[in-house]
Amino acid sequence: MAQKRDIRQVLPEWSGDPEDLYDYARPPAPRAGRPPLRFAGAITVTDDWSEIVPITDAELRVMEGHFADELDELFGPRA
Repeated sequence: MAQKRDIRQVLPEWSGDPEDLYDYARPPAPRAGRPPLRFAGAITVTDDWSEIVPITDAELRVMEGHFADELDELFGPRA
C-alpha cells in the first residue's frame, strides 16, 4: 500500500515592515493545462438597457437604507 506524501508549503516569515503587508505569500505556481485564451482584438461592449431602468419600491428602500449617509451628504438631510 502506498503511503500518502505530506506536502507542506513553507511561507516566508513576515519582516515586520509596513511595506511588506501585501507581500505575505508567493504567487501560486502556474497550473498545468491549456494556456489562457488570447483575444485577437478589442472587445466590443454594447448597451441594450432602456433609458429608464424600473426598480421596485422594496429595492429603492434597500438602496436608501444602505446609502443613507452618502445620500444625505450629497443631497442634504431628509425633509
